[in-house]
Amino acid sequence: MRIRSDFGLEADVIKKLIAIFALCAMTVIPLRTATAGDKPPGRKATVQFKLGELALDITRAFEGRGYLLEFSKGREKLFDCECAFETHQPRTVPHTPFHDCHTLLAYCFSGGAHCCTTLFIATQCDSGESLDMADLGHSAGEVQFILTDGAKGKVMKVHDWQFAYYGLENSEIQLSFASSPAMTRLLVFDNGHWRADRAGEFIGFYSRLARQIKTKACISARRRWTELTASLAIEAAYYDLMSGKPVEEAARVLDRFFPDRWKPDSGKIIQDVCRAASEFNPVQTIR
Repeated sequence: MRIRSDFGLEADVIKKLIAIFALCAMTVIPLRTATAGDKPPGRKATVQFKLGELALDITRAFEGRGYLLEFSKGREKLFDCECAFETHQPRTVPHTPFHDCHTLLAYCFSGGAHCCTTLFIATQCDSGESLDMADLGHSAGEVQFILTDGAKGKVMKVHDWQFAYYGLENSEIQLSFASSPAMTRLLVFDNGHWRADRAGEFIGFYSRLARQIKTKACISARRRWTELTASLAIEAAYYDLMSGKPVEEAARVLDRFFPDRWKPDSGKIIQDVCRAASEFNPVQTIR
């Protein structure tokens, strides 16, 4: 006769279960061993980039998105900057701006709506290294290097955001951010550092831009897109000035394309366009 338990299990099955439980109790499950890839709370990780004697250290906290960007040369710290979060990885562009040069680009975003990005430009040529920074304003994309007529080497395309949310005091004229013009400008490597280009320096480049924008303004005017047409007119006048044309000719662009309610203020606006084109200076020299 086979003996059964109160739970309906046979005695030999109960004995086997007891043996399994005893074996499990004797087995020790090891804890996971910490590896070099673990990130203890509060610790930081640093990544370094080199360009000649210049070094770029990016120190990231394991928790949170902020990081510290620091340039140094040997034991000398040249500059540091706290950034909200990373937008683009630092990269080295070979043979730029000239064949015997290399350029390291690093971006620092301040955080907040639309704004603001600072670009650090480390350039190494046979003559040595330089370090500049450029205020890119609301720009979110990576800068581009191009070759254009009249340039000795590659130039850098950036944007002038001085007309973001543009409006006049005591006037109903006001551009939304979506309609605000962001004028294309060029940075030139000159005398060992980067600088903004000047009116008349790249006539062909800005003449082509002016023609393109005037075509868009014609289309926008036919469709009665008032705010966009005014924005395109400002941009076209700006490019006319940068191509070396006189102020009077640039002012005629506003008279041609401006919607009726904008025309009474065209004199004030062309003055702002002239000021913006001549005063655009986003680059500061660090070393």
